[in-house]
Amino acid sequence: MKKNRIVLLIVFISISLLGIILLQGYWIKNAIDTYEKQFSQNTNNALITVADAISDREMRDYLSAYQKLKDSIGAPVESQLVDVFQFIDKNTDDENFYLYYSAILEEDYNINSNLFDSRSIDSISIKDYTSLKSTIIFDDAFEKEMNSMTSLEKLQKMEKISLMDEAKYKSIFIDIANLKPITNRVSNIELELLLQKEFNERGLPTDYDFRILNNNVETKLGTKRYENFEKLSKYSVPLFTNQNGESEYVLIVGFPKDINLLNSNIIVLIIFLFVFTIIIIVSFYSTIIISIKQKNISEMKSDFINNMTHEFKTPIATINLAIDAIKKKLIGKVDNKSLSYLNIIKDENNRMNNQVENVLMISQLEKEKIELQKKMHDINQLVELAVSRVELLSKSVDAKIIKTFEKKKNTMLLAKEEIINVFVNILENSLKYSKSNPIIEIVVKNEKLNTIILFKDNGIGMNKKVKSKIFEKFYRESSGNIHNIKGHGLGLAFVKKIVEMHSGMISVKSKEGIGSTFTITFTNVN
Repeated sequence: MKKNRIVLLIVFISISLLGIILLQGYWIKNAIDTYEKQFSQNTNNALITVADAISDREMRDYLSAYQKLKDSIGAPVESQLVDVFQFIDKNTDDENFYLYYSAILEEDYNINSNLFDSRSIDSISIKDYTSLKSTIIFDDAFEKEMNSMTSLEKLQKMEKISLMDEAKYKSIFIDIANLKPITNRVSNIELELLLQKEFNERGLPTDYDFRILNNNVETKLGTKRYENFEKLSKYSVPLFTNQNGESEYVLIVGFPKDINLLNSNIIVLIIFLFVFTIIIIVSFYSTIIISIKQKNISEMKSDFINNMTHEFKTPIATINLAIDAIKKKLIGKVDNKSLSYLNIIKDENNRMNNQVENVLMISQLEKEKIELQKKMHDINQLVELAVSRVELLSKSVDAKIIKTFEKKKNTMLLAKEEIINVFVNILENSLKYSKSNPIIEIVVKNEKLNTIILFKDNGIGMNKKVKSKIFEKFYRESSGNIHNIKGHGLGLAFVKKIVEMHSGMISVKSKEGIGSTFTITFTNVN
């Protein structure tokens, strides 16, 4: 991998990782804010419920005391009807008269506020009110009798109106209660029990401190769990409000600021996110370190191959010179068989030199240090030259190579030796990975602005796994019946690189037992 690509990869992954961390932080902050809002809302609702419960309990106490006083006195001292409403209607169907009565019965039991609190300056008379409703049907004979009855006698069916009791007496009882000290109106035990009940139902912490303030001055009511109440997270609610919603008392509940207010589920999610983020960061760092080490190893390997191949080139060239010198001296002095042996040595030495050149070429292509010398060449001629170079190999396996050219001339800008090597590599593979008497078809055809070269053989073919990897460096299939075929797996990698440097494309179609077809497509044909 190129150095620039590694740097870009590190930058992109770092930006992505930073984005993920920021998004996680944003989500965690929102989750915490939402939970804190819910916590505050639940706490305030709990305090409101406690304040209402205390006020309702106090009102019930006064109403119960008033009812006991009224029952102990017996009959009211004075009673009268107020807000009397009556309506008489005659039904034309049955000729009867309908009398509708609605009134309020006011009964005075001679009870005043002094009976609830002797310190009360005002002597407020407390009276009882009852709603009275009645519908009477009467005829002419009954009308005279009804006229002689009083209103109280006509309204014997009476209905209590508790809502009116509370509305009528509430302001009076509030005035009476305000004369009492706060310690006589509520106790620490009642506050503690109500707070514990509401907090448990809402899942709130039970580690808290509470106080009742009178005009911002602490009263005797409250806990002393924490020495410094100011260091607590406080929530408050007015206590014993009047008809206008005003109160001089405030119930304050405080939680320690270091108390864990987060929901356990949120804490678990945050821990998992933190752990996974650390794992991703460590994995990313390890991957980068490994990639850099692998790149360094690859560069060292490429440098080693370059040095070794350069070292090989010197003895190969020396062997060639030596063979040529021997042949010159032995011409006419040795038999033809000995000369053929020398020719074989020379051919194999040249073949070894070509392989060394291929290795050097691959190394240089990887580092992009090679510049192809392109000129106008006829692809048909290059195919012919490639076929001639594998002539000895094709004869050794008794192969048949068929060439078909759609046009007599296909000229385009090419690097001659490199393209010939491309064709030679494909032909050698077809010859090596073949059955007996291989047949290779080479077709050069033109489609629009493209020149296409097909290499079709009847060899052993490839499966999908092998086909997907044949253009990778150093890859060789080591299973099946091809384990004994020699090579270093650089040929097709070299082919792909050279074709791509000519803005071309190479592909392969293959089926096991049937053969393979390599297709090379060159564009911008002149």
